[in-house]
Amino acid sequence: MKTRTELYAYKMPKRSRFLTFLLALTLTFLVGTWLVQHTILDDVFVQHQLQDSKSYQDFTDQFNKTINAQAEQSGIPSSTLKDMVSETTVEQVLNTTMANIYAKKENPIDATPILSEIDQKVRAQTSSIAAASGVSTSAISETVQAKFQTYIADQAQPYANQMVSLMGTLESVAHIVMIVSGILSLLLAAIIVYRSQGHVQGWRYLFWGIFWAGLFVAFPGILLRFSDLVVTIAQNANSYSSIILTLISSILMVFVRVGAIVAVLGLLGVLICIVLPSFGKHKEKGRY
Repeated sequence: MKTRTELYAYKMPKRSRFLTFLLALTLTFLVGTWLVQHTILDDVFVQHQLQDSKSYQDFTDQFNKTINAQAEQSGIPSSTLKDMVSETTVEQVLNTTMANIYAKKENPIDATPILSEIDQKVRAQTSSIAAASGVSTSAISETVQAKFQTYIADQAQPYANQMVSLMGTLESVAHIVMIVSGILSLLLAAIIVYRSQGHVQGWRYLFWGIFWAGLFVAFPGILLRFSDLVVTIAQNANSYSSIILTLISSILMVFVRVGAIVAVLGLLGVLICIVLPSFGKHKEKGRY
């Protein structure tokens, strides 16, 4: 007659597949929201990605193109104004802006350092034009600054305010999902192990759940990383599409790498659960 443990081990495959699937889902949400908190919701991570991908230089180039285009509209030749904004100043402004966004401050962009640099360089580079036209360098500088301030107020600031709102919502949702999925994952893992009466079969199903959770985390990252969807999202940022594309791609690759690690750990646990009983049987046979 079979023992109770043997009966549980026999019934486990049918009864625990559904629990394993649920465990995989809850672990997917747990790992996924943890990654969201340490990528999208982590200003230090975002700053490092911008720096490593040379995005600060891209922002600098775009700002200078914008300033030149606005200056031309005011009758100032674009060839006159060279490198109005430096990468160091842009990095300072962007880092402050991101800190304000993550602190959920309204109107997070403070362009004062950029405006100060514009003032200094416009005065230095338009002295010949000012002398020829009879217009002071101060007036030219104020015109260029006013154009850039309008650009910030009408285009950049509304987008930054949307980011503040989005970050607040995402942070709240991620916090709730992480707590709920963590509790459910522990509960499901305990049920699976309890139902097996500590039998190795129960642990094997537990590790299968971890394995599938890793795949569920990694697969969407792989799918989105090489799809047109990411490109489409980035293109909505217009001039800054390459920067957004780089940032999204970096975040997705983190999901892929972490998901792969979780899947490998789960598969390793499954293999150990398969090998251990076989090792035990061989050891018992060696005694006779």
